[in-house]
Amino acid sequence: MTGVIDKLRKLEGLAVADAAGNPKAHSELLKGIGDLLLAAETPIETTSRLDFQVRTMQYCLHLPCWLHAIAANDGEPVTAAQLSATTSTDKVFIARIMRVLTSIGLCEEAGYQTYLANERTHFKIKPGSIGAEKHHFDLDFVNGARLVDYMRGPGIHQFADKPGEVTLFEFAHGTKSIFGLLEKNSEQKQAFDDYMRSRRLVDAPQWFDIYPAATKLANARKDADATLLVDIGGGPGQELERFKQSSPDIPGRCVLQDLPLTLRRIDKLPDGVEAMEYDFFTPQPLKGARAYFLRDVLHNWSDAQSVKILSRVVEAMDPEYSSLLIDDYVLADIDVSLREAEMDILMWLHTSGIERTEQHWEMLCESVGLEIVKIWPADRGKESVIELKKSQPK
Repeated sequence: MTGVIDKLRKLEGLAVADAAGNPKAHSELLKGIGDLLLAAETPIETTSRLDFQVRTMQYCLHLPCWLHAIAANDGEPVTAAQLSATTSTDKVFIARIMRVLTSIGLCEEAGYQTYLANERTHFKIKPGSIGAEKHHFDLDFVNGARLVDYMRGPGIHQFADKPGEVTLFEFAHGTKSIFGLLEKNSEQKQAFDDYMRSRRLVDAPQWFDIYPAATKLANARKDADATLLVDIGGGPGQELERFKQSSPDIPGRCVLQDLPLTLRRIDKLPDGVEAMEYDFFTPQPLKGARAYFLRDVLHNWSDAQSVKILSRVVEAMDPEYSSLLIDDYVLADIDVSLREAEMDILMWLHTSGIERTEQHWEMLCESVGLEIVKIWPADRGKESVIELKKSQPK
């Protein structure tokens, strides 16, 4: 019990620092809370929580959990009986599901079978949150159901780069990675795009704040056809849109590059952004841009495939002028947070990709003739911005 008391004292200091705005304290506070839970639990409590909690929470979240109706009630409580009357669902069943959702904080239990929305309720019903839930639940539960057969059959292939090797995703879903499935499944594609559009946390710094883009890119060429920023594999274009809003006076073209399937789903391009159909395994048509940008792209690919992607960027870069900015996870060598470790496994499950440490990034980039200028870490949030330039011949 001494360990629990010591951890409580440490948490008090972290909570004060977090409330005071210390950017490093928040992640340390969350980790400390997790450490406190492990210190307080018995081994059977820990293993039981891991055995049951994730599965039951996910099932309850994916069932019609009535959070929209609770959130829409203008801050007033809603009873299970009221939800039953408006949805034709058995009141007892509603109460059973809501026990789980209130216990994990997605809304408040205001009384017997009575529920009240909180800030997490409102966040959970956003399109991006709904897309994330569908994206993970529909795909990952199928992966899990096929895992044992996969291990007994073709066996585990971490990257499946060699002929005849099969990814778990292909074994479970029929396409080598999630991207093949998204081409065929418009519902999953919409969920994925909604999720990606919202993934930058509201209170987390943007990439152009982590990397001081307004200062660093201020020397951009002013020629009418000069290219300022190329967002490679940029999805719906949310990163370029936010960048343009933050730095409207930096001259040059901002170009969103992605596959036709993705670009066709954009209703309206952000002001000042142009779209270009592009496959990043092919030669880069825009030469000598001030900056090329890859956000959450390379973690989807093995080193062998990432070398191909990066090589196309390097071919297009002006060694005296161009930068490559990679916005992605940079894992610590030790003491990695659970969120980062989970993301790494998720990349393996969905794309046979990987999250990389700083040493791993250095090795990968040097292999294609890139030199790391600086790794800009985020004060809050998990991703960093890696600033690179084309290596000069020695």
